[in-house]
Amino acid sequence: MNITNDRQQIEKLRLIVQEAENTGNLDMMTAILADDITVIAPGSPVINTKAGGVDFLRSWFDAFYIEISYESEDIEIREDLAYEWAVYHQATTDKKTGEKASEIGRMLWIYKKYNGAWLQHFIIWNTAA
Repeated sequence: MNITNDRQQIEKLRLIVQEAENTGNLDMMTAILADDITVIAPGSPVINTKAGGVDFLRSWFDAFYIEISYESEDIEIREDLAYEWAVYHQATTDKKTGEKASEIGRMLWIYKKYNGAWLQHFIIWNTAA
């Protein structure tokens, strides 16, 4: 296990998520989701599959223009699992109505190493403001 290399890979994944969300690039996001991903999002049912995660993202990308940034607070790596805590700042614009909204929240992402590659395994977030 190379902690420095693992940390760099996880930091790269966060940047991929940020870019995918800011550009609405579903393929970019799909590539880093584990098949057995779990997503717990405010006001939504728990998602337990990659297909469900992709459907959720598709509905989000279809409905909104997104501007989001993530500020990592800590990354802890334990063998084939890594935990990242961060704060996010998000602004959305409804594609149909033009209505704008913004929020700040906290997230926990758990990554799991599959065949030497880190993927998002568990995603949870909540809004703070």
